[in-house]
Amino acid sequence: MKDQRRKEMERLIAERQSMTMEELCKAFGISMNTARADVAYLTKTGAVTKVYGGVRCNLPKQVPLFTKRAAQNTSIKQQIARKAAELIVDGDIIYLDSGTTTMHVIEYIPNNINVTIVTPNVHIISKVFDKPNIRLIVLPGVLNRRTNSLMDTSTFTELAKYQHTKAFMGASGITEDGKLSVSSYMEYEIKRTAVAQSKQSYLLVDASKFGESNLMSYGNLNQMSMVITDSRVPEVYRSYCNENKIPLVLV
Repeated sequence: MKDQRRKEMERLIAERQSMTMEELCKAFGISMNTARADVAYLTKTGAVTKVYGGVRCNLPKQVPLFTKRAAQNTSIKQQIARKAAELIVDGDIIYLDSGTTTMHVIEYIPNNINVTIVTPNVHIISKVFDKPNIRLIVLPGVLNRRTNSLMDTSTFTELAKYQHTKAFMGASGITEDGKLSVSSYMEYEIKRTAVAQSKQSYLLVDASKFGESNLMSYGNLNQMSMVITDSRVPEVYRSYCNENKIPLVLV
């Protein structure tokens, strides 16, 4: 119950940007001591900053629009996606995350295997029509132009109904302690749900994402069955993966 309350508190602060301690007590029906303990925890995670009389959300770093990000490191992203597609086998139920690397995976799925794809990614949806071997399940939501994906509360509610054999995940940034960050609450909930519902999860990111951080952390590198990136990845992350026995594949 405490963990759930703190998640809801983090979400509410993110929505309102700032709240007083009294507002938190009233919103969650808790004592001032409990509110202080919750805020101390959220401050430690980096989600919020304590200010006089209350707390404010740590403002996320602005993530460029999808069209701009899609044009960056395209060849590397395609190589990462091609390597990821080699992991797909006949009968797989796959979650394909929003992102400018994960979107390329569909291009490399062999035509001689039958798979099911669950996704909110508009690019993937548009590419599936000439691939009769792929059964597509489109998650509901409202178009988010920054991510080129469908995204609202119905997205992760519907996603929670499905079990996946594999999830191919993206992230806005990866910190030195292995946290996988995103820039919005909706992305946090969708990605967190996808990992929880998948037998195996694979992180697909180009090396520019390492060392970046954003508003919320949906998971950690040690939750990934494999990390697929490119050879520019800094040594500190290679060491982290080695120490935590996380397979690291470089293209």
